[in-house]
Amino acid sequence: MGRLLVLVVALGLAVGGCRRSSEETGTGGRTRIVFKFQPLWGDPKPFRELLARYERANPDVELVTEALPNASDLAHQFFLTSLQGGATDFDVLVADVVWVPEFARAGWVADLSEDFPPERLRQEFLPGPVDAVVMNGRTYAVPWYVDVGVLYYRTDLVPRAPRTYEELRRFTRDAMAKAPGIQGYVWQGRQYEGLTCNVYEAIWGHGGQSLGPDGRVLLETEPAREALAYLHGLIADGLSPQTVTGFGEEESRRVFQEGRAVFMRNWPYAWSEAQAEGSPIRGKVGIAPLPTKDGQPGWGTLGGWQLAVNAHVSPARRKAAARLIAHLTSPEANRVLALHYARNPPRLALYDDPRLREEQPFIASLKEALVRARPRPVTPYYLLIADVLQSEFSAAVAGLRSPEAALTRAQKQVDHLTGEKPLEEE
Repeated sequence: MGRLLVLVVALGLAVGGCRRSSEETGTGGRTRIVFKFQPLWGDPKPFRELLARYERANPDVELVTEALPNASDLAHQFFLTSLQGGATDFDVLVADVVWVPEFARAGWVADLSEDFPPERLRQEFLPGPVDAVVMNGRTYAVPWYVDVGVLYYRTDLVPRAPRTYEELRRFTRDAMAKAPGIQGYVWQGRQYEGLTCNVYEAIWGHGGQSLGPDGRVLLETEPAREALAYLHGLIADGLSPQTVTGFGEEESRRVFQEGRAVFMRNWPYAWSEAQAEGSPIRGKVGIAPLPTKDGQPGWGTLGGWQLAVNAHVSPARRKAAARLIAHLTSPEANRVLALHYARNPPRLALYDDPRLREEQPFIASLKEALVRARPRPVTPYYLLIADVLQSEFSAAVAGLRSPEAALTRAQKQVDHLTGEKPLEEE
């Protein structure tokens, strides 16, 4: 995402070697466990030391780390193929926030409730990440680091962050009049998962919900219609450029960072880019929760990664794997990932940590937005329905279909894919 991609060869491979094996025991009769994860970017030493501390505290375990492709879709495909085939050559895996329900329903990840009771997670972790890993009162993964959608604004062009959608429109018009040629509000409008995040943020901002009480994915609702009309209206009224329908995160960031837009919806990673030496907007950017219809702070889409245990491995390896997850999601590990890799902690208490507030004040400032972060629909069918959502949302935002028609089509297809009955006619 625009970061300096310094290639780290499997951060921590030196801890346990890079051998791949399904054997139960390692050297010296120790229990061998394999940790599959996507590399973090940065100096590998702090993470290596974090893993080494686990080995020192667990001398009966031989830890092997193996890197995955950094592309989320490739990592998902790897786990889908491996877990479906009953693979036992890895023990701990990283899972995107939307994968956990899918993997849990299929029986591919272990129930971790005994080691990580849901009630304890709710006391110690941010609410959004817990909602994404606890299903039917059982824990299937533990949050590792989190992300959230936020609003960026030019402090030299607007008086403050807008609280309502109407203020966003008004501030945008005023800034565009003050700085002719500048674009207004840029966001992720391309037909991909980033668009779905933007649409759900608008649905929540108009008072809507993702799921009904019975777990049904809700689409044919008035808040959803208003959300799609609002996003399309930004383009139709010239407050967002027509090209936003082709924007992902990086296209939005480049336009905003080059000083060519007033507002931007994006993830926190864009902050360091905006404040980098040589950035045209350095010192001229603010960050805030997304606006809403009624002016209360908005709900950004939850992103991030969780740690889970392969359900196919032996009980001994499961126990060692659970201890590794406990170690990697501890307050100290949260601090290491925040200070050295700018990964937002899922533990609430870390946002009041003196060292974090001093060395990473931007991360500490995200507390309000992260507390209010919401996951996309928590359903085991999410990856199945994602293409439907992206297609119909895109058609509505681009003006190819009315919001009503797009939502009707989406609801019918999603209900079919999830086995739900359509709502009865009133």
